[in-house]
Amino acid sequence: MSQQEMKHIDGHRRRVPFGFGVSWAALGVLWLVYAMNANMRNFIYLVEPSIIKEFHASATTMGYITAFIMLAMSTMVLPISRWSDKGIHGWGRKFREVPIALGYMVFSIATGVAAITHALWNIFVLQAIKNVFGGGGEAIEVTTVAEWWPIERRGFAQGSHHTAYPWGTLIGGFAVAAILATYGASHWRLVFLIIPLATLPILALFWWFSTRRRYAAFVEKTQAAGLTPPLQGGYDSEDTHHTDEGALRRALRNPNILVAGIGSCLGIAVYTGLGFWLTPYLAFVAHYNFAAAAAYSVIFTITGGLGQIFWGSLSDRFGRKYVLIFCFVWLTVGMYMLQYTRLSLGWLIFVELFAGVATNGIYPVLYALSSDSSEKGAIAVGNGIQMFGQGIGGLSPLVLGPLIALGGGFNSATGYVYGLWFLAGLMLIAAILIALFTRETIGIFKSRDRALVSKESCNVQ
Repeated sequence: MSQQEMKHIDGHRRRVPFGFGVSWAALGVLWLVYAMNANMRNFIYLVEPSIIKEFHASATTMGYITAFIMLAMSTMVLPISRWSDKGIHGWGRKFREVPIALGYMVFSIATGVAAITHALWNIFVLQAIKNVFGGGGEAIEVTTVAEWWPIERRGFAQGSHHTAYPWGTLIGGFAVAAILATYGASHWRLVFLIIPLATLPILALFWWFSTRRRYAAFVEKTQAAGLTPPLQGGYDSEDTHHTDEGALRRALRNPNILVAGIGSCLGIAVYTGLGFWLTPYLAFVAHYNFAAAAAYSVIFTITGGLGQIFWGSLSDRFGRKYVLIFCFVWLTVGMYMLQYTRLSLGWLIFVELFAGVATNGIYPVLYALSSDSSEKGAIAVGNGIQMFGQGIGGLSPLVLGPLIALGGGFNSATGYVYGLWFLAGLMLIAAILIALFTRETIGIFKSRDRALVSKESCNVQ
């Protein structure tokens, strides 16, 4: 009996050990790459009070700026994803990832140059261009980590990788707070000038690590463990499978990929909304100083990272769909509770840690669902649709800004509460869509799924 056959005895799936080093090393390197991408996306929220003060920006203005910066992520993500899929897969993704990463680094650094950020409009343009590169970069980054781990461990790998957002941004948040505390809130541009430079040695490490020889070792060890390599039969440009033209059109017809994209859209609407909402709330309503507001705004990232590993791993066993439903319901409750965070520091920490369990945990499971359901050779396209959805979801400040203004502006708690009700409603809608319009791809509940869509339409065997 083969090792693959030994995985299924008496109708139960045996857990096959998987502990060889090459996949873990790949995970570590790719974690660092994604952490820099995530931090450069997050800086604008952490210095938002300083920007508001310097440019005398209103809640509505900042809502529009933040929203359209996030929307920029979606503008080129699908062409970049398709471009990545047309290159070498696995180890060769570096040839498409490194130029994109250098793009989001350069425009982030440019935001710190005072001579070209003397107007709020200039900041918006530079950050928007940076996010064009950042959105495409994330689609390639999550696809790359999926190709360096066995399919049976994809949820764990995606969850662990995605802890770079928020654990990487937690580290970045403390770095931002240190810079603001040392040089003063008016020197917020130093955040963009200094921290992104760490991208250069990280990309050099990624380039050195990601080789054909190491990928060959990963494939061989995966097969020896009785597990399934993500690239069936190959790891170089000749024998990596490339899908036929029309992959994007076919992916959009797949409910698992499309609804995962909608789920990502609604999820990032909450995450972006929370980033837009929390720091000004702590600064102007709870009356923390700007450096403290920046630091306290990232507390939820502590459990956010744990949640990503936990929910990602749990989805490998119990299924992507049912884990997602539970997480979206959890977030509904968490968003409602955030209105009480100004009562005390202890309550602020508790509510952030509670909400954080699921704020980030949905994304690796959504990526795993999309990767499971994508046709061979088009995983980046499936993940790119999610990034496109996230760009649309980033428009949530367009609603939150006016709601805050309606409730009295940045210094009044009322508008912030209106915003939380809006975010909680989005999470409830996401749970319903996942329940009705996706098919389970893996786990012990796969055979019990009773969705309104067929397995065939979702590319589920």
